[in-house]
Amino acid sequence: MVNPRTSKWLRRTLIGVLVLANILVFGSYFFVQHVTGTFEANLNRDSDVAPALTPTTQRPTDTSGPGETIPRSAVTFLVIGSDSREGLDDLQNFGDFPGQRADVIMLVKVYPDENRAQIVSLPRDLEADIAGHGTNRINAALSYGGAELMVRTVQSETGIPINHYVELDLAGFAAIVDELGGVQMTFPYPARDLKSGFDVGAGTQTLDGAMALAYARSRHYQELIDGTWTSVDSSDIGRTRRQQQLILTIMEGLRRPSSIADAASLVGALASHVTVDSTLAQNEIVDLAWALRSINGSSIETATLPTYGQMVDDRSLQVPKEPEASDLLARFAVGDPLSTEVLETIRIQVLNGNGVPGAAAAMADKLKGTGIEIVDVGDAQNSDYAVTQIIASPENMIYAREIAKTAGVGVATPGTVPSSVDVIVIVGADAKG
Repeated sequence: MVNPRTSKWLRRTLIGVLVLANILVFGSYFFVQHVTGTFEANLNRDSDVAPALTPTTQRPTDTSGPGETIPRSAVTFLVIGSDSREGLDDLQNFGDFPGQRADVIMLVKVYPDENRAQIVSLPRDLEADIAGHGTNRINAALSYGGAELMVRTVQSETGIPINHYVELDLAGFAAIVDELGGVQMTFPYPARDLKSGFDVGAGTQTLDGAMALAYARSRHYQELIDGTWTSVDSSDIGRTRRQQQLILTIMEGLRRPSSIADAASLVGALASHVTVDSTLAQNEIVDLAWALRSINGSSIETATLPTYGQMVDDRSLQVPKEPEASDLLARFAVGDPLSTEVLETIRIQVLNGNGVPGAAAAMADKLKGTGIEIVDVGDAQNSDYAVTQIIASPENMIYAREIAKTAGVGVATPGTVPSSVDVIVIVGADAKG
């Protein structure tokens, strides 16, 4: 029999826990309101783009906030990284070009009730019929007719309705990375791009805003492999993959501001470099931010529109590869998994990153199995890895996460890998035992 005093104590404890839980939930919601209010106060709005957008489904006015149970429709954003040089102090590696073009073009579909998102990147050199301007690279639409023509062109070429428009300039991209204190990325080999100014050593590196921007803009990416600078995924499509990788890394950093003041400072630095459409209301920003507070890199699917290079009217363009391109867009339109391709064999390179003799060979033996091919076992450039790094391109992250489970150690992280492998495993100190 339960002692009455004990029962009373249990009830009070339970009530206290429930009260605390509600304070935390509602406190977090008001935190989101505060931060998004700061964002709203500083961002730029473009009213001209509104006629080109597809309106979002209207929601009841009395159902927003904590405890939301009404299903919410997916929301599709056209996210543009403009190559405007405004606000950049150092133009040495970017060139002082007037105007702006779309340097990054991404369709981002957010599923608020599922804490997930999908991203389809469009090559900036994608062949497009731009109204009033004929056939050209799709990124030229921004220069010809601003955000409205950009939205109309992307909708026309993809068949995807766009609900909202978000544009970030180069200076804003660098500013948000600097406000985060830099972003950490792991490089199996020293890497560089002589044209963009990107230059890092091997291992886990912290990139500041300028270096992150140089990485995102790299089209001549090289790694120092066996003493030779070798081009790796060095193309416009490769650059798109690196942009996806960097965005996933930044999103993880955005999830961890240490205080309300830090979060407000972060969004304040970002907002002045962001342009959104005038239909994106503040309460919708709050609602999305609240709904997606649990989103992380592992719940974001990424893909790049399949294309091939072709000369059209003396222009080097990327032409959609069919039927793969249409199939991808059809899956994106309804929220199905972006990739239906399953690798029959996952090619893995295992590198010793902890300096313990035989560590790479031991890990290779552990990973061997059906559907796994160990293509190379060797030494990493550095031997000071504390944590095993399992690196794959963004579209192959599902395999990196499975390998992490099999290894029983390490973290899966997006990165650049040679065409000869699908995943690189750098064995860290956590695998010594």
